[in-house]
Amino acid sequence: MAVMWGSTLIVTKDAYASLSPTDLLANRFGVALLAFGILMPKAWAADRRTVLGGLLTGVLFGLGQVLQGVGLSSTPASVSGFIAGLYVVVTPLLGAVLFGGRIPRRVWMAVIMATLGLAGLALNPSDLSIGIGELLTLASAVCYAGQILVLGRVAAPRTAMSLGLYQTVGAAAVCLIAAAPGGIKVASTPREWLVVLYLGLICTAVVAFLQSWAQARVDTTRAAILMCTEPLWGAVFGIGLGGEPLTVSIVLGAAAILAAMVLVVHQPRRHRVAVRPSANRAAPNQPGETARPDELATAS
Repeated sequence: MAVMWGSTLIVTKDAYASLSPTDLLANRFGVALLAFGILMPKAWAADRRTVLGGLLTGVLFGLGQVLQGVGLSSTPASVSGFIAGLYVVVTPLLGAVLFGGRIPRRVWMAVIMATLGLAGLALNPSDLSIGIGELLTLASAVCYAGQILVLGRVAAPRTAMSLGLYQTVGAAAVCLIAAAPGGIKVASTPREWLVVLYLGLICTAVVAFLQSWAQARVDTTRAAILMCTEPLWGAVFGIGLGGEPLTVSIVLGAAAILAAMVLVVHQPRRHRVAVRPSANRAAPNQPGETARPDELATAS
């Protein structure tokens, strides 16, 4: 998912010359919804929890996309990438406030490292002024964090397809409403359609399914850490295909993010506790045992 999202930076670089951010988003999510709804008709059949959960996560993701896209018009791309990437910090903080989750010290260290890595990848020290664009982008980071948290609580392996579909419905509705006031411009040239189809089919429909499937198996803080590698992959595509320079800050930022990933994904070795055959098993969090991975950030 992070690789696909990172690729959108270079894919959309030329599209903004002829399509506004809201028009491109409306085209993108409209195509994704059509593909999802037609190719996976059984996904429409879902229980009330899945439908509402999918719509809510879709609305949050759609709002994040619109806010970041509009904010980008008055914010340098480097600063926008860093601020939007702050969802990796907002996710555990918002989770602790809303759900009372306890975040281990090891995960907090990874959050700090990932944030420093994002700064190395995206932050330009000469462009640190705070304006409306920066505030809108910060609001998008909160929306992304909320989407990750909600999805982590409603996602289940058996409902991944339906959840991805209704998430796309919610995001498409937000993007269509945002683009409607000025009139929605539909892609017309082959180049525009190539961009829209790639963004809609691969980076939206496929990713929506992957995220619903994956977050049923990965806790929210880990998901945020892994997904925060998007700027890393954006740098890889920008340098490899866009001819952008490779700097020391990019190398250090990439190393910090990769280190954060390893720190979060690696689990401390469990200590075995000898128990007599007739004795009751110890509670999961008694001394000598470690909480399960899914208890790290989703306990309420």
